[in-house]
Amino acid sequence: MPIWLLPPTMSQVRPMLKLTVASLVLAVFSPVPSGFANVSPGGTFVDDDLSVHQGSIEAIAAAGITKGCNPPSNTKFCPASPVTRAQLAAFLGRALDLPPAPPSGFVDTVGLVFEHDIDRIAAAGITVGCNPPANDRYCPEAPVSRGQMAAFLARSFELPAAGGDSFSDDDASVFEADIERIAAAGITLGCNPPANDRYCPGANVTRAQMATFLSRALHLDSIEVPPRPVVLDVVPREEWGAAPPRGQFTTHEIDQVTIHHAGDLAGTLGPAQFRAWQRWHHYLGWPDLAYHFIVGRDGRVYEGRPYDAAGDTATEYDPTGHFLIVVEGNFDEATPTAEQLELTAQLIAWASLQFGVSLETLSGHRDHAATTCPGDNLYTYLHDGSLANRALEILDEGGVTLRLSP
Repeated sequence: MPIWLLPPTMSQVRPMLKLTVASLVLAVFSPVPSGFANVSPGGTFVDDDLSVHQGSIEAIAAAGITKGCNPPSNTKFCPASPVTRAQLAAFLGRALDLPPAPPSGFVDTVGLVFEHDIDRIAAAGITVGCNPPANDRYCPEAPVSRGQMAAFLARSFELPAAGGDSFSDDDASVFEADIERIAAAGITLGCNPPANDRYCPGANVTRAQMATFLSRALHLDSIEVPPRPVVLDVVPREEWGAAPPRGQFTTHEIDQVTIHHAGDLAGTLGPAQFRAWQRWHHYLGWPDLAYHFIVGRDGRVYEGRPYDAAGDTATEYDPTGHFLIVVEGNFDEATPTAEQLELTAQLIAWASLQFGVSLETLSGHRDHAATTCPGDNLYTYLHDGSLANRALEILDEGGVTLRLSP
């Protein structure tokens, strides 16, 4: 960690920038395959850190079964998103190396990105359609349920019939026989560990779960991924006592990082102060606290509004596209601590990695509106490049993983 020096005054310088995660437990079924022993910290994708499915995601990426979910950069896997029927067709077509096939005749797949993958699995007998008895539709955008997934995999891998009654909740499912087949093959263990006496046939399959199902079906070795060097613990909203949002958010895609400060309420610090900020922002008619993350004076980072929701401001700039970090303190008068500066740099590095944001976009509130925010004594570190340079160092070392504190 660098030694942060007290900043000069502005007259002395010249203007110059529902997490929800599991524990880091990677199931290693066999040694890492040759050629993948030197996986970079964090692995192929920026959004699956600490996932119990990360080793399987790496395995299907190495096998060419997945390319990512955000073309053309494909830096993300979208592990928590449900698998659509079209995406599953692409996964299976690549996994089985199916040959090109004539048009399937489905009326709802013509011109789609995955049209030819759907044709391939239809020709292979893996799907017959989604609207029996006509079956002239495939329903490409529909999510795949766990019951449907069992049928897709049982057909894909020509799994033999299996006896028994492994789960208590699939007796009324039309997919019960397929569920037994994938259970016997070791592809599924159940949905309620450690008992695993349920299968949850109607639940949607996430992309991360699908990676594990495919890696088991294909007997792919899980690839161990070294963690990123910085794991930044974040205090969840529930822990600091945030009220539920009110009203609708405006969604956005982040393309820049902006730093704010928030002056002290008399005699109030930390979560009590944050709750007061949120009450004020609700009073202004905003759906939530304006900021995405708070860097507290206690050396902790706090979760704010969802980062896919645009922030709010009482000044003239439009915060759409801005990743908003607020640092607790009035830095027109006080000085940020070295710990606050380091945590702010870590958040900047995480945002750069997660959203593909250039560090050249790093700015302060005052760069967009007539305000002194984030205060001279914090803005100094934006002006002289200190925060951007520290964020770059962190990125060069492998980046940052955010983890919601238990």
